[in-house]
Amino acid sequence: MSQYTGASKGTDANDVAADEQGFTLIELLIYALLLSFIVAIAGGMIFSAVTTSKTVVSMTQNSTAGQLVARSVVTGIRNSSDFQLSAPVGDDQLLVARRAGSGAILDWSCEAWYYSAVDNKVWFTSSDLAILPPTAAEVATWTLLTADVQPASGTAIFSALNDRLSISILGLDGAHRPIDITSSATSRAGASGSLTCF
Repeated sequence: MSQYTGASKGTDANDVAADEQGFTLIELLIYALLLSFIVAIAGGMIFSAVTTSKTVVSMTQNSTAGQLVARSVVTGIRNSSDFQLSAPVGDDQLLVARRAGSGAILDWSCEAWYYSAVDNKVWFTSSDLAILPPTAAEVATWTLLTADVQPASGTAIFSALNDRLSISILGLDGAHRPIDITSSATSRAGASGSLTCF
């Protein structure tokens, strides 16, 4: 009894031939095109995230620098018995305060903030002696609090009314919107002490 196996052999040969077929050139081109779209979208998202991150870091640093100046001035004026605001050169401003120490025994020191309208910078110094308007060489020895600031309006970052001092600055970043920082403080006028700061 012999069986006819011709049909099954032909079917098996077709199955094997169908299993061994790979991708056609058209299918490969479509897959490559889809992959390039996915890579382009992912690359765009990564580029956007990096750009946004740089912007946030830059604006945060700018805001932090402006807040440092405001905090330094406000703390100094709140702990001062009096202060003097002057404009030594052009639109430059010198703010000098006589500040009480934080120790158990009351001691006084002089603190000063200098705003250069030409450089858009704010410097700080403290001393046991009176502080006069600095020369360019002298201000280089002061502590630079921030660069790239300008008055929020007008030509002055500091303004005084009686024993109240206001500070209003714009932190500049060049490529981004300026950050406006405004604060004020009142000195403790009338406190006694022997140190003369201005």
